[in-house]
Amino acid sequence: MKSVVLLLLAFFSSRVQGERIEKIEQCEARCSQGLPCEANYQLSFERCKNLSGGVSTDVFSNTSISTVMKCKERQKCSLHLRVSTDLQMSKHIRGIYMCIVTAGMMERCRAMSILRSAREKSVNQQVNFQDDCLEVHSGQDVHLTIKTWPHICDVAISRSYRVPDCSNKDIQRSVPECITGKIQYDVDTEKKELSVRVSDMLEDKDYQLRLCHKGFICTGTGVQAVLKKENPVKKVTLKYSRPVPCLCIEGWSIMTDAPRVRVCPFKNRVEELWSGITFDPVEETLSWEAACHVNAVISLCELQDGAMCQDFANSSHTYMKGKVTYSSVDPHPRLCMKFITEAGAWVKCPFSEGNFPAWHLKVSTQEGHSELIVTSQVKTSLSLSKCTKTVAAECEVTHTTLVEVEKFQTAQLDLSTDLCKSSNCIKAKRADVKYGVTALYCQPPCSFSASTSTSSESEWQLTHVVVPVVALTTAFLVVAIVTGIAMIVYQIKRITKARSIGRLPRPHTGSFSSMTEALNSKTQLACKSVLFDICSSGTSQFKHCVKSNLLNDSTNLLV
Repeated sequence: MKSVVLLLLAFFSSRVQGERIEKIEQCEARCSQGLPCEANYQLSFERCKNLSGGVSTDVFSNTSISTVMKCKERQKCSLHLRVSTDLQMSKHIRGIYMCIVTAGMMERCRAMSILRSAREKSVNQQVNFQDDCLEVHSGQDVHLTIKTWPHICDVAISRSYRVPDCSNKDIQRSVPECITGKIQYDVDTEKKELSVRVSDMLEDKDYQLRLCHKGFICTGTGVQAVLKKENPVKKVTLKYSRPVPCLCIEGWSIMTDAPRVRVCPFKNRVEELWSGITFDPVEETLSWEAACHVNAVISLCELQDGAMCQDFANSSHTYMKGKVTYSSVDPHPRLCMKFITEAGAWVKCPFSEGNFPAWHLKVSTQEGHSELIVTSQVKTSLSLSKCTKTVAAECEVTHTTLVEVEKFQTAQLDLSTDLCKSSNCIKAKRADVKYGVTALYCQPPCSFSASTSTSSESEWQLTHVVVPVVALTTAFLVVAIVTGIAMIVYQIKRITKARSIGRLPRPHTGSFSSMTEALNSKTQLACKSVLFDICSSGTSQFKHCVKSNLLNDSTNLLV
């Protein structure tokens, strides 16, 4: 069981790597049975000889063709055909004559013959002739013809053969015309950079790298770099702008007719192709051009509920190359562009973020009366229709009005329909464009309008009634407080002046002193009790307190 697995692995490995190519140091011609032979290059202009009945036409057998590599150094090998055939010798035949023809090349021939000294020994013997000196190139289609030498008419065989191409691993590593180098890369999406490394390149040549867009040819983007053969580090950083699927890294050795290798890091990023949508708000044209060659069907559509997009009539285009342009387009958030390819379908809505607001419709409803307010950034003509929702979830139009709105202006339209009812709606669509979306306005926020009216009335009352009353009351209070404080200060100054009257020494008695203290205590209590009632109770009590204080001061002076 183990041996079977190993054989299967060896078989699949050989299939992946291709035919194994034998390496030789020198090309040569060989004959079997130890017979000495010679070979040289010949022109195929010799005419055939007609030997009727002398030679059989079936003299060749066991003919085979294969490829070998003649190598001077590790990366300097050339490809050669190895031709082998058995020939039935006779006295009329001295050897073989082989010629090959390839596309765009003249016929090239080699003649092999047995030396005269051994020719008699080979008569009526079957001799194998083998030669590997005819040089070919990878991937060539070769037509081989083997004749007798000298050439006898009607005695020849022909074979077709295809030389292994550069996909063969042995050829890929050894033949200069197939050594492209191996490209590896890392992607930095934030910096939009490709870090590229190259290995297995021609050691004696500089190496060219560039970014290109693959199509019928790979068109360069302008980003390129050269890896010098003297530099041991074969690494470079290339910047890119968009990660489109046809963006490739192309590399080759700097020499004439050098083979090229190409890898495409973003080949599966098909969705990136649909990001090149542009809009001209002045001309109202919507355009798209692919950065890569792609076969697609392009159309405009209107986004419906449930993520469905209904195509506009006569908007479908089969895209091959160039630019697709739609004129007279209303930039509505639900107007989209649809792309269909063999890989799938994509819908892109360039106005979904409201970046080109052309017009706006607002419904104001108060006490069952509706007013339509249309604001437009462009000069336009709007078709406005009143409609009523039916059981089939459609809106049946009852009346249509055409409204002309100037640029940067507002138009108002009175409606006889109460839009607070859930069944009443307004349909709106631009009538002056080729591709426009029909907008449906239903169930405007009536409660919001009522609350807005109530709120506005409350705001008016607050501004024109409450605020003036509060301000006036505050002003009166401030005047009263200031007046009271001024009167208190005035009285304090009078008391201070009274105390400054001249003090004369007087005799006093104990009874008089005690009576005076009692009177002083009562007077102070009375004055403190009415101190804060000055403004409300008049000046009579204040005068009484002043008199008591003056009496008290006089008494103290006498004491």
